[in-house]
Amino acid sequence: MILAINMNPAIDKVYAVDDFQVGKVFRPRAMTATAGGKGLNVARVAHLLGEKVMVTGLVGGSTGRQIEESVKEQGMDSRFITIQGESRICINVTDEKNITSTEILEPGPVVTPEEGEKFLGRYQELLQECSVVTASGSLPKGMPRDLYATLIRMAGESGKKFILDTSGEYFLEGIKQKPYMIKPNADELTSVMKRKPKNMSDYVDALRKFRELGIQMPVISLGKQGCMAALEDGIYHFTTPEIKVVNTVGSGDSFVAGCAAGLHRGMQPVEIIRLGMACGTANTQFFKTGWVTVDKVNTFLSMIKYEKLSEI
Repeated sequence: MILAINMNPAIDKVYAVDDFQVGKVFRPRAMTATAGGKGLNVARVAHLLGEKVMVTGLVGGSTGRQIEESVKEQGMDSRFITIQGESRICINVTDEKNITSTEILEPGPVVTPEEGEKFLGRYQELLQECSVVTASGSLPKGMPRDLYATLIRMAGESGKKFILDTSGEYFLEGIKQKPYMIKPNADELTSVMKRKPKNMSDYVDALRKFRELGIQMPVISLGKQGCMAALEDGIYHFTTPEIKVVNTVGSGDSFVAGCAAGLHRGMQPVEIIRLGMACGTANTQFFKTGWVTVDKVNTFLSMIKYEKLSEI
């Protein structure tokens, strides 16, 4: 079982608008609304891969009820904690013609200390039912900045593998507790390295540093250039094929879902990353956020290339 944590879920609305501009009025040629947030995208894709998935986090108000109903309708196990505040709505305007994506993200509710404690109690119980935990995205107001660090420590004490996908102070606090896997991008590395990485050598140095910290499978997302990962036997560069993209929103989450599925299945490290890359690539072919099909994933899996750059 995979446990996907989404502390600040949302209803994600995506509008397809050609030649989008600020200050203009548009009528989208297509739109979709799904229960979202990064953690829910992870859960959905893992479920589409055939994995059993539990989803937890905090939901509130009418939007929260809509999120829970959507999760259940999709066949996932909803284990959310209900809070007093109202869950958020997030908007993405996708301009396929000019290959741009504009996001408007509501901050979400304010969580009380009592609600936070209730969540930790639920989380401790859920750890007994899963093998892999994923935590993605931001935290709502009222939650301590080291919450992810606490969740990672609790997972480690229960012998569970933890994938952390966040940024800023949440990332810096989280890595102190040695999650099994992380996937920062180049910008997020700056906060760790105290300088912006400029070349492959800088990425290699960062990956080695993460391994020294005790992180077993650090991955650096490179966008169109694929990703780099420090695995047991060396540092690798993985690349994807050049394809026409429909929608990139949720591709990073789809990568996490593929890796979580690979870890749960006991796959070899290289194959875990390849599955993650195939899921991230498959997601770009759909207008829906955080969506893949097994056929698409298998098609792209054969196209994921990799090379070993150096030893650890």
